[in-house]
Amino acid sequence: MTTAELRIKTRLVVIDEEVRKTVLEVLERTPYYAGPETAAFEAELAAYCGVRRGVAADSGTCCLLPALLARGIGRGDEVILPSNTFVSVPECVLFAGATPIFTDVESDGNLSRAIVERHLSPRTRAVIPVHMFGHPVDMDPIIDLARERGLYVIEDAAHALGARYKGRRAGSLGHVGFFSFAGKSITVCGQAGMAVTNDAALADAMAGLRVHGWDQEVGNVWHVAERVGLNLRTSELHSAIGRVHLRRLDGWTETRASHAARYTARLSAGGAPVVLPTTRPDQEPGWLHYVIRAPRRDALRAFLRDEGIETGVHYPVPLHLQPAFQAFAPDPSAFPVTDAMAAEMLTLPSHPWMSDHDVDVVADAVLSFYRR
Repeated sequence: MTTAELRIKTRLVVIDEEVRKTVLEVLERTPYYAGPETAAFEAELAAYCGVRRGVAADSGTCCLLPALLARGIGRGDEVILPSNTFVSVPECVLFAGATPIFTDVESDGNLSRAIVERHLSPRTRAVIPVHMFGHPVDMDPIIDLARERGLYVIEDAAHALGARYKGRRAGSLGHVGFFSFAGKSITVCGQAGMAVTNDAALADAMAGLRVHGWDQEVGNVWHVAERVGLNLRTSELHSAIGRVHLRRLDGWTETRASHAARYTARLSAGGAPVVLPTTRPDQEPGWLHYVIRAPRRDALRAFLRDEGIETGVHYPVPLHLQPAFQAFAPDPSAFPVTDAMAAEMLTLPSHPWMSDHDVDVVADAVLSFYRR
């Protein structure tokens, strides 16, 4: 079966008239970057997260790198991060000149204070908790540890826009948090990201780093570099689409949560021998991904594809097993939970344009596979 024959996909974006109209309006004016749409998007997302500042960039990756550089993280420093995450996290640490310290995770795929404590050293400067699949990390114990040890906390909330931890938005809990809009909780129909923080000085430093080290940024005016920087700006088109989709985020999150509850009820009732996602009382997940742990995962995935159902794996090869990073994980046996999850995780379709019937079709196909 080819991709074109897939009936239920893991991702779908519906471009409606409001988005088309917004794009045309932006195309008919200038500037095309560093303009009013981006400034408004930054203000609106910061307000949504309950913080003072937003700093947009052209990807989540391009938010993380300035977040490290702005705090002076570099040569001789260690940054603790989970091995079960996207490749951009250690990439940014290495480009900043620091050393990534890979850790195992708890059974939910997230870091914990206990795990972080096991990897502390005199060189530890920062920790990057990742809210996997949109399920917030138990952040308060990590924040307490950071205060005790003087650590910098960068939340990777790429999966978790709209999620809450103890009533607070994911991304607003550490010194800085960042999001990705490349087909995640909201999409900009391209690549973009944003960091959010209450630290004005940090936001200013990051904003300068994303535009050639300039002290300020107004339209296309050229400025004198205060420090060495990069060109990491997003476009006005992407920001404008992001503003439209941000207004829809809460409704989309409710739909994803409804899909998750339906999957859980149907798979539980059917007796599927899979491990279903669970939540803690202090969590309101964003449910970007509905991830099960499935015996014979690869066979199940092939079966679902033959049924016209697309699935995903987040992530198939842990960082400590990837050639680029093996030098930073000298003991490959130190990641038993991560390795077990990588062998069994399967991401089922769960986007806002799925119907209840679609969810039932997927769940029934999973049950059918295990009944054969």
